Amino acid sequence: MTTVTIEIPEIPHGHGLSFKKGIADGLLDCRDHESTPHETHSASYQRGIEVGIELKHEIAKLVKA
Repeated sequence: MTTVTIEIPEIPHGHGLSFKKGIADGLLDCRDHESTPHETHSASYQRGIEVGIELKHEIAKLVKA
């Protein structure tokens, strides 16, 4: 078994759970939580999606190296 350690930069502050759900959905390339954020938190969810997608790309680059 090979262990790979990847340093992930600090995740920017968001609006709680909606932001974190967005990050998870962005990393996992799904939208499981898209309907769960309260209307006023949908912007936080969308920002989380963007951060999650960016993290996924950064991880992929490091793993491919």
